[in-house]
Amino acid sequence: MPTPINPLVAEMVAKLSPALREDFEERAAIMEFDGNLPREHAECLALLDVLNRHPCALCPVAQK
Repeated sequence: MPTPINPLVAEMVAKLSPALREDFEERAAIMEFDGNLPREHAECLALLDVLNRHPCALCPVAQK
């Protein structure tokens, strides 16, 4: 899987579970191609979407 363009997004995505990482990649691709968005913008929106649907996706990270 490619590394996200934005360093902050890349750092957060690296901490997602494999299933949520796959969800992120799929959503970013859909937003980029179907939504005709630049990849970096699509990745940011995809991460926000994943975190909105799974609020505790990064909870173990926040507790460290």
